[in-house]
Amino acid sequence: MKAGRNDPCSCGSGKKYKHCCLAADTAPDPADLEWRRLRQLLDGQPVRLLRFADETFGKAALAEAWEDFTGSIEGPFDPETPHIGVFMPWFYFNWRAEPTDAHVEPVVAGGPTVAGAYLQKKGGQLDPRERRYLEAVIDAPFSFHEVVTCQPGRGFVLRDILTGAEHDVTEHMGSANAQRADILFAKIVALDGLAVLDGCSPVLIPPDGKGPILDLRRRMRSRGELFAAELLKAHEYDLLDIYYDLAEAILNPAPPELRNTDGDPLCFHKIVYDIDSPQAAFDALKGLTLGADDEELLADAERDAAGALHKAEFSWHRRGNRIHKHWNNTILGRIAIEGARLTVEVNSEKRAQKFQSLAKKLLKGQARYRTTTIESTETMLERATEDSETARIRDREQEELAAQPEVQALLAQELNAHYENWVTEKIPALGGKTPLQAVKDPEGREMVEALLTQQERDARRNFPMPLETLFQRLRARLGLPTSG
Repeated sequence: MKAGRNDPCSCGSGKKYKHCCLAADTAPDPADLEWRRLRQLLDGQPVRLLRFADETFGKAALAEAWEDFTGSIEGPFDPETPHIGVFMPWFYFNWRAEPTDAHVEPVVAGGPTVAGAYLQKKGGQLDPRERRYLEAVIDAPFSFHEVVTCQPGRGFVLRDILTGAEHDVTEHMGSANAQRADILFAKIVALDGLAVLDGCSPVLIPPDGKGPILDLRRRMRSRGELFAAELLKAHEYDLLDIYYDLAEAILNPAPPELRNTDGDPLCFHKIVYDIDSPQAAFDALKGLTLGADDEELLADAERDAAGALHKAEFSWHRRGNRIHKHWNNTILGRIAIEGARLTVEVNSEKRAQKFQSLAKKLLKGQARYRTTTIESTETMLERATEDSETARIRDREQEELAAQPEVQALLAQELNAHYENWVTEKIPALGGKTPLQAVKDPEGREMVEALLTQQERDARRNFPMPLETLFQRLRARLGLPTSG
């Protein structure tokens, strides 16, 4: 609890808090004061640089730079682009007009950057500190920086993933929602003992986005390249390509490709047959339940007035699971018999084909194929979201169910089994290696750490039970340090 002004000071001096440590506790952070002074000094600088670029490089320069920045895949420059926070600083401080840029003034083609030309022409008129800041930004390279520790609203310690250099960065907005292991694409500019961000990505890249950055680092190391500012500048377009792909995946995510538990694309099939006898069809297909007895399968069945079977429903099972090795069986579909009609519902084309092949063998002429109705995942989702009230009720019921201790115990058991199996699975993001294999080399170990951090975040967000013990055990098995 925060001490009141007239409370005894917690330092033990015996004085009131207001006469002792209050002034020190409420004194502004020197780095924060320097940051505010710098921001005030730089106020209006982007507008001045843009005006100078138009006058000196020509109005077409911005469009030429945008093509270079995006690789000509984005279309004409749009001031509303979410990449504006990276692109404009890159345009001012990094982009150089090529002699082949026909619409750029010849006097600057192949010459300095916009900021460099600005300093040459106007540097003598600038405040000395602003001039030194511009020089520092020109010298600083773009890179990918990982959050080591964070003080939201004040700043963070960032580690350059490519060079390993660490900086204590003062940054108010960018640190507000950051977490350990998040990744930023930005320049870190050092001036008078203060480190600040310039040209920062509009999104925090999650830990599992680290793969292509580590791939670039691996390629650079394989060539024996040294990790210095000039080297990062030499790989500037490689870095921009990686940034653009990672940011676009977050800003404009592609619809997820939904798959069933066998890994097949979801596509719902309803297969209909005409049958001669409900009982004969039941007897032929009941073996697909993996040994359940008739009494259990027919507990909810309906019979006609003569006592003959009229309606029954049961699941189609298969032993084990190709992806989830700890599963005892997999539900492949739902079989419904009613009168002269047999209906089978499955969630993939592959399972539909498999059942039709089985039907020929098991039903032996007792059933005649009638039709198949196919419904895409997108259509089902659209239909499911039409009734928002029903969705809210369902979500509330699921939350109440998940809060029950016995359900949480079952979820914990399933999660434990999943992650115990995960460490021995071949993971595409690890180049087809298992986590246990990948941790044996530095880049692989770093990527396993990133994937595990992301999985830990996702699990804490999606499951309502404590998970610390589970992930501590998993980290111990992989030889990774306990997360902070």
